[in-house]
Amino acid sequence: MTLVVVSCSSDDIAIDEPIQTPTFQVDLLLKRWEFNKITFNGNTFDYMHQPNCMKDEFTFANQQGQIRQYNELVFINNNCSTNSLYLDWRIKNDTISFYFGSVFITNFKVISLTDTKLVYSFYEDVDRDSIPDLIIMEAIPYQ
Repeated sequence: MTLVVVSCSSDDIAIDEPIQTPTFQVDLLLKRWEFNKITFNGNTFDYMHQPNCMKDEFTFANQQGQIRQYNELVFINNNCSTNSLYLDWRIKNDTISFYFGSVFITNFKVISLTDTKLVYSFYEDVDRDSIPDLIIMEAIPYQ
């Protein structure tokens, strides 16, 4: 038997209050999105989808049977093999936090959200120099 102890600071998102004081309209988030643009080191590029496959996508859901679910589908080669990701999400202010069960995975900071565009940022060490890089992603509704 394994015992896991999770500690939360007062800045963490409480499990019993999964949506706290959002700075954006949560209902605009709840849809299927496709990756559109990526900004790294101040340079913006079109997101490179696999040309022979459907578009890489993600969905925010919050309905019966899919309470606060995030699903992501990325095509990883020309044969259209995929990587899928299924997480739970919680919101506090402008931050969406992702969890696998009770294990924290990452945060997205929502920069702007409209019915036609989601812009968010996160940190990841893309260039493998042990310093997290700021990544800004733009997504549009899946077409």
